[in-house]
Amino acid sequence: MKKIAFVFPGYGCSHAGMGKGICEYSEKTAEIYEKASGVLGVDAALLSSKGKSAEVAAEEISFQLQLLQQLSLFEAAKDILPAPEALIGYSAGEITAMTAGNVFTVEDGVSVANAYRDMRKAAAGAGKLDSYRLRNVKHEFVSLVSDKCFAGFVQMTAVEAPEQTVVIGDEDGLKSVLTELAKHKVVPSKLRDSLPLHSVMVFPYVAKLQDAMRDIAHSDLSVPMYSTLYGKRIDVMTLPSDYFAKQQVNAVRFHEAVSAAVKDEFDTFVILGKDKDLFTAVKNIAGESNVFIADSVDDLKKIADKIKE
Repeated sequence: MKKIAFVFPGYGCSHAGMGKGICEYSEKTAEIYEKASGVLGVDAALLSSKGKSAEVAAEEISFQLQLLQQLSLFEAAKDILPAPEALIGYSAGEITAMTAGNVFTVEDGVSVANAYRDMRKAAAGAGKLDSYRLRNVKHEFVSLVSDKCFAGFVQMTAVEAPEQTVVIGDEDGLKSVLTELAKHKVVPSKLRDSLPLHSVMVFPYVAKLQDAMRDIAHSDLSVPMYSTLYGKRIDVMTLPSDYFAKQQVNAVRFHEAVSAAVKDEFDTFVILGKDKDLFTAVKNIAGESNVFIADSVDDLKKIADKIKE
């Protein structure tokens, strides 16, 4: 029997048609969208299934639709795949992971996602920054180079895999760091999302997220989670508001979290949602383990067939 962990991507995986075939898969998946619609004030199922790309990608609703797709895929997976024994969330994906793990109800999970959206909007006021994904470089070396940066600001915001790291910074700081890294044949790719999340610069904006979450009821985890804040397995979630406040000012320790799951003999990782960069990261960490992306119910069925082989 395979030992399965579900992986929930962070912000940025929404796309037109992402809910098609999922909203109506079962009464339970339809109920997820129905409950969320009451919080959002829109027909979430209709928007997720038939909304145009610009509508689905709108900052006001994008992550919430992503959360609903992934929660519904998780619900469908209960019928199709062996039961998951762990959850892993990348950045904001931990909101989805905790909702899947019954820390939050669907309605409250959407409310947390709304609070996260509001924090993102506020953090945009921090000033112009750029973010880059760096491949073929160890994060220890990136830290060393960044620490020697005297002009500007640069900080690592995620350690995704053994040689895959994300940095954020202003123009002067990034120019200095990327110039040094180029000498070692490190090729950066610029990311669309350049908000100062998972860095000290987001600290002034975290309090509102924390305050909003304090009033939201929560339960304990029903499925263990490999935390990308602590880089290890956690079985108890006592204060989600404090957890997410810490999470937003610290780098994402995704590499450590997945490595801990591999050490605990997890051999199958299912990424719920279309995130090819996360797929590559998990593959690089998990080695011979099975790694899949599920963006639809049909994908789940194909994965079920493959893990039976």
